[in-house]
Parts: sequence; structure tokens; C-alpha cells
Amino acid sequence: MIVSYLPGWKNGKFFKVTDKWTSPRTKEEIVKVFAEHDMKVVGEPLQPGK
Repeated sequence: MIVSYLPGWKNGKFFKVTDKWTSPRTKEEIVKVFAEHDMKVVGEPLQPGK
């Protein structure tokens, strides 16, 4: 799988925020952080091994 994020400057800030997370977040928290960085969560989370 290849995942690409453009433009990099905005996503760099996103990764600086999420890199500090030390425990799983609620879906609401995740949606909020995505929205703050002009992204939108769509669909259900991916399941390992599927």
C-alpha cells in the first residue's frame, strides 16, 4: 500500500501533534485533529489482517 499526503507542510504539523500521543484517542478526538489540519476521516478504521 502506498499512502501519500500533499502538501507536506500542513501534514508535517499534523504529524507533530499525533506523534506526541502516547495512548489511543477517541474517534471524536481523531476527527477533531484531522479537521484542524484540513483533513477528513472517512469510513471505518482498517482492521489488521483483512
